[in-house]
Amino acid sequence: MRRLLACAAALFVTSAFASSALADSPTPAAAPSSAPSAAPADESAWCAPELTTLKNDVCSFTPADVPSGPRTLVIFLHGVTEPGSNWQWTFQRAAMRIATSKGFSVITPRGRRGIGPKGMEDWWTWPTAETAQQKVESDLLAEWTEAKEELEAKSGAKFERVWIFGFSNGAYYATSLAMRGRLADDGDAKHPIADGYAAFAGGSGASYLKLAAAKTKTRPRFFVGWGGKDPKHGDQEELAAMLHDLGWPSKSDPAKNAGHTATDRQLSDAVAFLSGKEIEPTPEPAATPSKMTARAHSKKATTKKKGSKKPKPKKS
Repeated sequence: MRRLLACAAALFVTSAFASSALADSPTPAAAPSSAPSAAPADESAWCAPELTTLKNDVCSFTPADVPSGPRTLVIFLHGVTEPGSNWQWTFQRAAMRIATSKGFSVITPRGRRGIGPKGMEDWWTWPTAETAQQKVESDLLAEWTEAKEELEAKSGAKFERVWIFGFSNGAYYATSLAMRGRLADDGDAKHPIADGYAAFAGGSGASYLKLAAAKTKTRPRFFVGWGGKDPKHGDQEELAAMLHDLGWPSKSDPAKNAGHTATDRQLSDAVAFLSGKEIEPTPEPAATPSKMTARAHSKKATTKKKGSKKPKPKKS
């Protein structure tokens, strides 16, 4: 059952992110004493064949046609991923298609093993716990910076905007980075400077994050998207409320018919909002909001809708 749930959490939809039955916990957990693994020898290639593999197994893609305007790099942070499963390839291909449709460059870095949640300690995850951050965060951010600089060197032009997108476990980590101001323009050349964040099916307004955020002066735009049928969507509602209370420039965008996923509409709205546009809520379509949902990993292939009852006439 654990493998089934984690598989669902790791996959992404054909043109967006995939849904799953697992939500990663935002609560800090103690990191194991052993050193996290960066690149085990028994792993297959991390990057899908159609993406470019940079140093440290960071995958990259830049579409052939990039529209005029600010050159944008999106750093996509994956959810929990079982080693050797190649589940990340589906995510990477989805990121590639999104980058093509929106005209930006994308890198999909890899987390670390040895810092995962209970039962998945040796899976690929991000350091949401403070102890794990102390062990691996500086190295991770340096890898992102190196990948960014490599792409800039190849193109001969610097990126004018850097956005951090995270899904599930990646969204919890993206939220942590933002609330701590970890990627602010603080003069540290060893990490990228984030100009915006988007959290999908992850992130929370936990008290320790609120305390950190209250001290953070640099507050880039933050987009929060979740599915109304995701069992853990309360975390994202809590995050949206916290951002509002803090006066943080943010946009919350629930998809009431979706589960643990990010819909095409939410992704488009995230790009629009981070680009500086004020967007109005878009009505959710009646149909399933994504092309691949948790049903791909469940015996329940369809869900019957309850018929609506006509209201009884009031007695005069």
